[in-house]
Amino acid sequence: MFIKLLTLFIVLAAAAAAASWLSAQPGTVQAEWLGWRMELPTSLAVAFVVAFSLVLVFFDRLIRYIRGMPRWLGGRLRQRRDDAGHRALTLGFLAVSAGEPAQAIKYASRAGRLMRAPQLTGLLAAQASHLNGDHQAARRYFTSLLDDGETAFLGHIGLMRLAIDDQDPAKARDAARAALAIKPKSVLAARHLLNLEARRADWQAALPALDVVSKFQKKSKNKSSNSEQVHNLLRQRCALEFLRAGDLLASDRQAAMSALVASLKIDPGFLPALIMLADLYLEDETFVKAVKILEKGFQRTPHSAIANRLKQAWKSNDGQFIARLVKLLDKVDKKYHRLAYQLVAEQARDVGLDGEAERLLFDGNNIIKKVQGSNKDAKDDKSHESDDSRPFWQCLSCKNLNEDWEPFCPACDEFASLVWQRPVGATPILTNL
Repeated sequence: MFIKLLTLFIVLAAAAAAASWLSAQPGTVQAEWLGWRMELPTSLAVAFVVAFSLVLVFFDRLIRYIRGMPRWLGGRLRQRRDDAGHRALTLGFLAVSAGEPAQAIKYASRAGRLMRAPQLTGLLAAQASHLNGDHQAARRYFTSLLDDGETAFLGHIGLMRLAIDDQDPAKARDAARAALAIKPKSVLAARHLLNLEARRADWQAALPALDVVSKFQKKSKNKSSNSEQVHNLLRQRCALEFLRAGDLLASDRQAAMSALVASLKIDPGFLPALIMLADLYLEDETFVKAVKILEKGFQRTPHSAIANRLKQAWKSNDGQFIARLVKLLDKVDKKYHRLAYQLVAEQARDVGLDGEAERLLFDGNNIIKKVQGSNKDAKDDKSHESDDSRPFWQCLSCKNLNEDWEPFCPACDEFASLVWQRPVGATPILTNL
Protein backbone atom coordinates (compact mmCIF):
# COMPACT_ATOMS: atom_id res chain seq x y z
CA MET A 1 0.00 0.00 0.00
CA PHE A 2 2.79 2.39 0.89
CA ILE A 3 4.58 1.69 -2.39
CA LYS A 4 1.42 2.43 -4.38
CA LEU A 5 0.93 5.74 -2.58
CA LEU A 6 4.56 6.65 -3.11
CA THR A 7 4.34 5.82 -6.83
CA LEU A 8 1.19 7.93 -7.19
CA PHE A 9 2.86 10.85 -5.42
CA ILE A 10 5.90 10.66 -7.71
CA VAL A 11 3.73 10.56 -10.84
CA LEU A 12 1.64 13.55 -9.70
CA ALA A 13 4.76 15.50 -8.78
CA ALA A 14 6.33 14.75 -12.16
CA ALA A 15 3.13 15.82 -13.95
CA ALA A 16 2.95 19.06 -11.97
CA ALA A 17 6.59 19.78 -12.69
CA ALA A 18 6.09 19.09 -16.40
CA ALA A 19 2.99 21.30 -16.51
CA SER A 20 4.80 24.11 -14.77
CA TRP A 21 7.70 23.83 -17.15
CA LEU A 22 5.48 23.83 -20.23
CA SER A 23 3.49 26.85 -19.05
CA ALA A 24 6.71 28.82 -18.71
CA GLN A 25 7.79 28.04 -22.24
CA PRO A 26 6.75 30.45 -25.02
CA GLY A 27 5.52 29.22 -28.37
CA THR A 28 2.48 27.93 -30.16
CA VAL A 29 1.35 24.79 -31.94
CA GLN A 30 -0.29 25.15 -35.37
CA ALA A 31 -2.45 22.62 -37.18
CA GLU A 32 -4.24 22.76 -40.58
CA TRP A 33 -7.03 20.35 -41.58
CA LEU A 34 -9.74 20.67 -44.27
CA GLY A 35 -9.14 24.42 -44.65
CA TRP A 36 -9.17 24.94 -40.95
CA ARG A 37 -6.16 26.34 -39.18
CA MET A 38 -5.70 26.07 -35.43
CA GLU A 39 -3.10 27.74 -33.34
CA LEU A 40 -2.76 26.88 -29.66
CA PRO A 41 -0.26 27.65 -26.96
CA THR A 42 2.15 24.79 -26.39
CA SER A 43 0.97 24.11 -22.84
CA LEU A 44 -2.69 23.91 -23.93
CA ALA A 45 -1.86 21.59 -26.80
CA VAL A 46 0.00 19.23 -24.51
CA ALA A 47 -2.90 19.31 -22.05
CA PHE A 48 -5.31 18.50 -24.90
CA VAL A 49 -3.23 15.50 -26.00
CA VAL A 50 -3.02 14.20 -22.46
CA ALA A 51 -6.76 14.57 -21.93
CA PHE A 52 -7.51 12.86 -25.24
CA SER A 53 -5.24 9.96 -24.25
CA LEU A 54 -6.99 9.60 -20.92
CA VAL A 55 -10.38 9.50 -22.68
CA LEU A 56 -9.13 6.75 -24.98
CA VAL A 57 -7.85 4.75 -22.00
CA PHE A 58 -11.18 5.23 -20.19
CA PHE A 59 -13.23 3.98 -23.13
CA ASP A 60 -10.87 1.03 -23.63
CA ARG A 61 -11.30 0.01 -20.01
CA LEU A 62 -15.07 0.51 -20.25
CA ILE A 63 -15.35 -1.73 -23.31
CA ARG A 64 -13.21 -4.42 -21.67
CA TYR A 65 -15.35 -4.26 -18.53
CA ILE A 66 -18.57 -4.63 -20.52
CA ARG A 67 -17.17 -7.52 -22.53
CA GLY A 68 -15.94 -9.27 -19.35
CA MET A 69 -19.17 -8.76 -17.41
CA PRO A 70 -20.75 -12.13 -18.38
CA ARG A 71 -17.61 -14.00 -17.42
CA TRP A 72 -17.42 -12.15 -14.08
CA LEU A 73 -21.06 -12.81 -13.34
CA GLY A 74 -20.59 -16.47 -14.27
CA GLY A 75 -17.60 -16.74 -11.97
CA ARG A 76 -19.52 -15.17 -9.13
CA LEU A 77 -22.42 -17.55 -9.62
CA ARG A 78 -20.06 -20.51 -9.89
CA GLN A 79 -18.30 -19.44 -6.70
CA ARG A 80 -21.62 -19.19 -4.89
CA ARG A 81 -22.57 -22.70 -6.14
CA ASP A 82 -19.23 -24.09 -5.03
CA ASP A 83 -19.58 -22.48 -1.60
CA ALA A 84 -23.08 -23.91 -1.23
CA GLY A 85 -21.85 -27.30 -2.47
CA HIS A 86 -18.96 -27.38 0.01
CA ARG A 87 -21.35 -26.46 2.81
CA ALA A 88 -23.71 -29.29 1.78
CA LEU A 89 -20.76 -31.69 1.57
CA THR A 90 -19.55 -30.72 5.04
CA LEU A 91 -23.02 -31.06 6.54
CA GLY A 92 -23.41 -34.43 4.81
CA PHE A 93 -20.24 -35.86 6.35
CA LEU A 94 -21.28 -34.47 9.72
CA ALA A 95 -24.63 -36.24 9.31
CA VAL A 96 -22.79 -39.50 8.54
CA SER A 97 -20.67 -39.05 11.67
CA ALA A 98 -23.81 -38.38 13.71
CA GLY A 99 -25.55 -41.47 12.33
CA GLU A 100 -28.28 -39.60 10.44
CA PRO A 101 -28.60 -41.41 7.09
CA ALA A 102 -31.64 -39.46 5.86
CA GLN A 103 -29.93 -36.11 6.34
CA ALA A 104 -26.69 -37.45 4.86
CA ILE A 105 -28.46 -38.62 1.69
CA LYS A 106 -30.22 -35.23 1.40
CA TYR A 107 -26.96 -33.30 1.65
CA ALA A 108 -25.20 -35.74 -0.69
CA SER A 109 -27.84 -35.10 -3.36
CA ARG A 110 -27.55 -31.34 -2.92
CA ALA A 111 -23.74 -31.43 -3.07
CA GLY A 112 -23.89 -33.55 -6.23
CA ARG A 113 -26.09 -30.92 -7.94
CA LEU A 114 -23.96 -27.96 -6.90
CA MET A 115 -20.38 -29.24 -7.10
CA ARG A 116 -18.18 -30.55 -9.88
CA ALA A 117 -16.35 -33.00 -7.61
CA PRO A 118 -17.75 -36.49 -8.26
CA GLN A 119 -15.13 -38.15 -6.06
CA LEU A 120 -16.17 -36.28 -2.93
CA THR A 121 -19.89 -36.32 -3.58
CA GLY A 122 -19.69 -39.99 -4.57
CA LEU A 123 -17.88 -40.85 -1.36
CA LEU A 124 -20.49 -39.03 0.70
CA ALA A 125 -23.31 -40.77 -1.18
CA ALA A 126 -21.65 -44.15 -0.62
CA GLN A 127 -21.22 -43.52 3.09
CA ALA A 128 -24.79 -42.32 3.42
CA SER A 129 -26.18 -45.32 1.51
CA HIS A 130 -24.11 -47.69 3.63
CA LEU A 131 -25.37 -46.05 6.78
CA ASN A 132 -28.93 -46.29 5.49
CA GLY A 133 -28.54 -50.01 4.79
CA ASP A 134 -28.74 -49.61 1.03
CA HIS A 135 -25.74 -51.80 0.23
CA GLN A 136 -26.50 -51.98 -3.47
CA ALA A 137 -26.33 -48.21 -3.89
CA ALA A 138 -23.30 -48.01 -1.62
CA ARG A 139 -21.52 -50.69 -3.65
CA ARG A 140 -22.26 -48.77 -6.83
CA TYR A 141 -20.84 -45.55 -5.40
CA PHE A 142 -17.74 -47.25 -3.94
CA THR A 143 -17.10 -49.03 -7.23
CA SER A 144 -17.20 -45.69 -9.05
CA LEU A 145 -14.35 -44.50 -6.84
CA LEU A 146 -12.05 -47.23 -8.19
CA ASP A 147 -11.64 -45.42 -11.54
CA ASP A 148 -9.73 -42.56 -9.93
CA GLY A 149 -6.25 -43.25 -8.56
CA GLU A 150 -6.76 -40.73 -5.75
CA THR A 151 -9.96 -42.36 -4.49
CA ALA A 152 -9.35 -46.02 -5.39
CA PHE A 153 -8.07 -46.85 -1.91
CA LEU A 154 -11.21 -45.46 -0.27
CA GLY A 155 -13.32 -47.38 -2.75
CA HIS A 156 -11.65 -50.70 -1.84
CA ILE A 157 -12.00 -49.98 1.88
CA GLY A 158 -15.69 -49.23 1.41
CA LEU A 159 -16.23 -52.42 -0.60
CA MET A 160 -14.35 -54.38 2.06
CA ARG A 161 -16.63 -53.12 4.81
CA LEU A 162 -19.71 -53.85 2.71
CA ALA A 163 -18.50 -57.41 2.15
CA ILE A 164 -17.89 -57.85 5.87
CA ASP A 165 -21.41 -56.64 6.62
CA ASP A 166 -22.77 -58.99 3.95
CA GLN A 167 -20.75 -61.86 5.50
CA ASP A 168 -18.80 -62.42 2.31
CA PRO A 169 -15.24 -62.99 3.58
CA ALA A 170 -13.82 -63.84 0.14
CA LYS A 171 -14.79 -60.46 -1.35
CA ALA A 172 -13.73 -58.72 1.86
CA ARG A 173 -10.24 -60.30 1.64
CA ASP A 174 -9.92 -59.34 -2.03
CA ALA A 175 -10.86 -55.74 -1.29
CA ALA A 176 -8.49 -55.57 1.69
CA ARG A 177 -5.61 -56.96 -0.40
CA ALA A 178 -6.38 -54.43 -3.18
CA ALA A 179 -6.35 -51.60 -0.62
CA LEU A 180 -2.98 -52.79 0.75
CA ALA A 181 -1.60 -53.00 -2.77
CA ILE A 182 -2.33 -49.28 -3.18
CA LYS A 183 -1.17 -48.32 0.33
CA PRO A 184 1.12 -51.07 1.69
CA LYS A 185 1.41 -49.30 5.06
CA SER A 186 -2.33 -48.95 5.66
CA VAL A 187 -2.98 -50.12 9.23
CA LEU A 188 -6.74 -50.06 8.68
CA ALA A 189 -6.60 -52.49 5.75
CA ALA A 190 -3.97 -54.64 7.49
CA ARG A 191 -6.06 -55.02 10.66
CA HIS A 192 -9.08 -56.18 8.68
CA LEU A 193 -7.01 -58.52 6.52
CA LEU A 194 -5.37 -60.01 9.63
CA ASN A 195 -8.75 -60.81 11.12
CA LEU A 196 -10.14 -62.14 7.83
CA GLU A 197 -7.17 -64.43 7.20
CA ALA A 198 -7.24 -65.67 10.79
CA ARG A 199 -10.92 -66.54 10.55
CA ARG A 200 -10.26 -68.89 7.66
CA ALA A 201 -7.27 -70.35 9.54
CA ASP A 202 -4.73 -69.13 6.98
CA TRP A 203 -2.12 -68.30 9.60
CA GLN A 204 0.71 -67.91 7.10
CA ALA A 205 -1.22 -65.27 5.16
CA ALA A 206 -2.16 -63.44 8.35
CA LEU A 207 1.45 -62.84 9.43
CA PRO A 208 2.33 -60.18 6.74
CA ALA A 209 -0.74 -58.17 7.73
CA LEU A 210 0.31 -58.41 11.36
CA ASP A 211 3.78 -57.16 10.36
CA VAL A 212 2.23 -53.98 8.92
CA VAL A 213 0.33 -53.31 12.13
CA SER A 214 3.37 -54.09 14.28
CA LYS A 215 5.62 -51.70 12.34
CA PHE A 216 3.08 -48.93 12.76
CA GLN A 217 2.83 -49.62 16.48
CA LYS A 218 6.61 -49.52 16.91
CA LYS A 219 6.77 -46.08 15.23
CA SER A 220 3.97 -44.71 17.40
CA LYS A 221 5.20 -41.90 19.65
CA ASN A 222 2.53 -42.36 22.32
CA LYS A 223 3.73 -45.68 23.77
CA SER A 224 1.82 -45.43 27.05
CA SER A 225 -1.62 -45.03 25.48
CA ASN A 226 -0.91 -47.83 23.04
CA SER A 227 0.39 -50.36 25.55
CA GLU A 228 -2.81 -52.42 25.36
CA GLN A 229 -2.58 -52.54 21.58
CA VAL A 230 1.05 -53.62 21.83
CA HIS A 231 0.07 -56.50 24.14
CA ASN A 232 -2.71 -57.48 21.76
CA LEU A 233 -0.27 -57.57 18.86
CA LEU A 234 2.20 -59.71 20.78
CA ARG A 235 -0.57 -62.08 21.78
CA GLN A 236 -1.76 -62.32 18.17
CA ARG A 237 1.73 -62.98 16.84
CA CYS A 238 2.31 -65.60 19.53
CA ALA A 239 -0.97 -67.32 18.59
CA LEU A 240 -0.29 -67.11 14.84
CA GLU A 241 3.16 -68.72 15.19
CA PHE A 242 1.66 -71.53 17.27
CA LEU A 243 -1.20 -72.10 14.84
CA ARG A 244 1.17 -71.99 11.89
CA ALA A 245 3.26 -74.66 13.60
CA GLY A 246 0.20 -76.89 13.78
CA ASP A 247 -0.31 -76.55 10.02
CA LEU A 248 3.37 -77.26 9.28
CA LEU A 249 3.73 -80.23 11.61
CA ALA A 250 2.59 -82.84 9.11
CA SER A 251 4.73 -81.59 6.20
CA ASP A 252 7.76 -79.89 7.76
CA ARG A 253 8.49 -80.89 11.34
CA GLN A 254 11.57 -78.67 11.63
CA ALA A 255 9.72 -75.59 10.39
CA ALA A 256 6.94 -76.35 12.87
CA MET A 257 9.42 -76.49 15.73
CA SER A 258 10.96 -73.18 14.59
CA ALA A 259 7.50 -71.59 14.63
CA LEU A 260 6.92 -72.90 18.16
CA VAL A 261 10.26 -71.48 19.29
CA ALA A 262 9.27 -68.12 17.76
CA SER A 263 5.99 -68.25 19.64
CA LEU A 264 7.72 -68.95 22.96
CA LYS A 265 10.21 -66.13 22.39
CA ILE A 266 7.23 -63.79 22.52
CA ASP A 267 5.67 -65.48 25.56
CA PRO A 268 7.74 -68.23 27.25
CA GLY A 269 4.70 -69.16 29.33
CA PHE A 270 2.25 -69.66 26.45
CA LEU A 271 0.97 -73.12 27.39
CA PRO A 272 -0.24 -74.46 24.00
CA ALA A 273 3.09 -73.76 22.27
CA LEU A 274 5.10 -74.89 25.28
CA ILE A 275 3.29 -78.23 25.55
CA MET A 276 3.46 -78.93 21.80
CA LEU A 277 7.19 -78.17 21.60
CA ALA A 278 7.90 -80.21 24.73
CA ASP A 279 6.01 -83.17 23.26
CA LEU A 280 8.08 -82.95 20.08
CA TYR A 281 11.32 -82.89 22.07
CA LEU A 282 10.14 -85.84 24.12
CA GLU A 283 9.28 -87.76 20.95
CA ASP A 284 12.77 -87.06 19.66
CA GLU A 285 14.20 -87.99 23.08
CA THR A 286 15.81 -84.57 23.29
CA PHE A 287 15.23 -84.50 27.02
CA VAL A 288 17.62 -81.66 27.89
CA LYS A 289 15.75 -79.20 25.63
CA ALA A 290 12.41 -80.49 26.87
CA VAL A 291 13.41 -80.00 30.50
CA LYS A 292 14.70 -76.48 29.81
CA ILE A 293 11.48 -75.14 28.33
CA LEU A 294 9.26 -77.08 30.76
CA GLU A 295 11.05 -75.80 33.86
CA LYS A 296 10.95 -72.25 32.50
CA GLY A 297 7.28 -72.64 31.69
CA PHE A 298 6.46 -74.06 35.12
CA GLN A 299 8.07 -71.05 36.78
CA ARG A 300 5.93 -68.66 34.77
CA THR A 301 2.65 -70.58 34.54
CA PRO A 302 2.50 -73.64 36.83
CA HIS A 303 0.18 -76.19 35.28
CA SER A 304 -0.49 -79.90 35.71
CA ALA A 305 0.24 -80.54 32.00
CA ILE A 306 3.75 -79.16 32.46
CA ALA A 307 4.28 -81.19 35.64
CA ASN A 308 3.22 -84.40 33.90
CA ARG A 309 5.72 -83.84 31.09
CA LEU A 310 8.49 -82.94 33.53
CA LYS A 311 8.02 -86.32 35.15
CA GLN A 312 8.52 -87.95 31.77
CA ALA A 313 11.53 -85.78 30.89
CA TRP A 314 13.29 -86.19 34.23
CA LYS A 315 13.00 -90.00 34.14
CA SER A 316 12.90 -90.12 37.92
CA ASN A 317 10.92 -92.10 40.46
CA ASP A 318 7.96 -90.64 42.31
CA GLY A 319 9.94 -89.32 45.25
CA GLN A 320 12.62 -87.71 43.08
CA PHE A 321 9.95 -86.23 40.82
CA ILE A 322 8.21 -84.49 43.72
CA ALA A 323 11.53 -83.33 45.17
CA ARG A 324 12.56 -81.72 41.91
CA LEU A 325 9.17 -80.00 41.60
CA VAL A 326 9.60 -78.65 45.14
CA LYS A 327 12.93 -77.09 44.10
CA LEU A 328 11.17 -75.20 41.36
CA LEU A 329 8.65 -73.66 43.78
CA ASP A 330 11.03 -70.90 44.92
CA LYS A 331 11.40 -69.71 41.32
CA VAL A 332 7.69 -69.68 40.50
CA ASP A 333 6.12 -66.31 39.70
CA LYS A 334 5.02 -64.97 43.09
CA LYS A 335 1.46 -64.34 41.93
CA TYR A 336 1.14 -68.12 41.47
CA HIS A 337 2.87 -69.24 44.69
CA ARG A 338 -0.21 -70.75 46.34
CA LEU A 339 -1.36 -72.33 43.11
CA ALA A 340 2.07 -73.91 42.57
CA TYR A 341 2.11 -75.41 46.08
CA GLN A 342 -1.41 -76.77 45.57
CA LEU A 343 -0.41 -78.27 42.23
CA VAL A 344 2.70 -80.00 43.62
CA ALA A 345 0.65 -81.23 46.57
CA GLU A 346 -1.85 -82.79 44.16
CA GLN A 347 1.00 -84.40 42.23
CA ALA A 348 2.33 -85.83 45.52
CA ARG A 349 -1.10 -87.16 46.45
CA ASP A 350 -1.46 -88.78 42.99
CA VAL A 351 1.70 -90.84 43.56
CA GLY A 352 0.67 -91.82 47.08
CA LEU A 353 2.76 -89.29 49.05
CA ASP A 354 -0.10 -87.99 51.19
CA GLY A 355 2.14 -86.77 53.99
CA GLU A 356 4.26 -84.74 51.62
CA ALA A 357 1.09 -83.32 50.10
CA GLU A 358 -0.15 -82.10 53.49
CA ARG A 359 3.24 -80.58 54.27
CA LEU A 360 3.30 -78.72 50.96
CA LEU A 361 -0.17 -77.29 51.53
CA PHE A 362 0.83 -76.20 55.02
CA ASP A 363 4.12 -74.66 53.85
CA GLY A 364 2.42 -72.90 50.96
CA ASN A 365 -0.15 -71.25 53.21
CA ASN A 366 2.53 -70.17 55.68
CA ILE A 367 4.67 -68.61 52.96
CA ILE A 368 1.75 -66.58 51.62
CA LYS A 369 0.81 -65.44 55.13
CA LYS A 370 4.40 -64.38 55.92
CA VAL A 371 4.68 -62.43 52.69
CA GLN A 372 1.37 -60.70 53.21
CA GLY A 373 2.13 -60.07 56.88
CA SER A 374 5.41 -58.34 56.04
CA ASN A 375 3.71 -56.12 53.49
CA LYS A 376 2.08 -53.07 55.04
CA ASP A 377 0.01 -52.53 51.91
CA ALA A 378 -1.02 -56.18 51.57
CA LYS A 379 -4.61 -55.27 50.83
CA ASP A 380 -3.55 -53.27 47.80
CA ASP A 381 -0.78 -55.62 46.75
CA LYS A 382 -1.82 -57.60 43.69
CA SER A 383 1.54 -59.30 43.16
CA HIS A 384 0.51 -62.14 45.50
CA GLU A 385 -2.57 -64.29 45.47
CA SER A 386 -5.49 -63.06 47.53
CA ASP A 387 -7.83 -66.01 46.90
CA ASP A 388 -7.82 -69.68 46.07
CA SER A 389 -9.44 -69.37 42.67
CA ARG A 390 -7.60 -71.30 39.98
CA PRO A 391 -6.61 -69.80 36.62
CA PHE A 392 -8.64 -70.28 33.47
CA TRP A 393 -8.37 -69.28 29.88
CA GLN A 394 -10.24 -65.99 30.10
CA CYS A 395 -11.20 -63.70 27.27
CA LEU A 396 -9.85 -60.19 27.80
CA SER A 397 -12.71 -58.81 25.75
CA CYS A 398 -15.86 -60.42 27.16
CA LYS A 399 -14.40 -62.06 30.36
CA ASN A 400 -15.73 -65.47 29.34
CA LEU A 401 -14.00 -68.46 30.99
CA ASN A 402 -12.82 -71.45 29.02
CA GLU A 403 -11.13 -74.68 30.04
CA ASP A 404 -8.93 -74.87 26.94
CA TRP A 405 -7.19 -72.34 24.74
CA GLU A 406 -8.83 -71.65 21.38
CA PRO A 407 -7.87 -69.25 18.58
CA PHE A 408 -11.21 -67.45 18.85
CA CYS A 409 -13.20 -66.79 21.99
CA PRO A 410 -16.24 -69.13 21.96
CA ALA A 411 -18.40 -66.32 23.35
CA CYS A 412 -17.42 -63.16 21.45
CA ASP A 413 -15.37 -64.62 18.57
CA GLU A 414 -12.40 -62.34 19.30
CA PHE A 415 -9.08 -63.60 17.91
CA ALA A 416 -6.23 -64.44 20.32
CA SER A 417 -8.05 -62.91 23.29
CA LEU A 418 -7.76 -65.87 25.71
CA VAL A 419 -5.12 -65.58 28.43
CA TRP A 420 -4.36 -68.01 31.26
CA GLN A 421 -5.08 -66.13 34.47
CA ARG A 422 -7.18 -66.03 37.59
CA PRO A 423 -10.73 -64.96 36.70
CA VAL A 424 -11.25 -61.21 36.58
CA GLY A 425 -14.79 -59.89 36.42
CA ALA A 426 -16.26 -63.40 36.09
CA THR A 427 -17.49 -66.15 38.42
CA PRO A 428 -14.89 -68.93 38.57
CA ILE A 429 -15.80 -72.41 37.35
CA LEU A 430 -15.11 -74.89 40.13
CA THR A 431 -13.26 -77.75 38.51
CA ASN A 432 -10.06 -79.59 39.26
CA LEU A 433 -6.79 -78.35 37.83
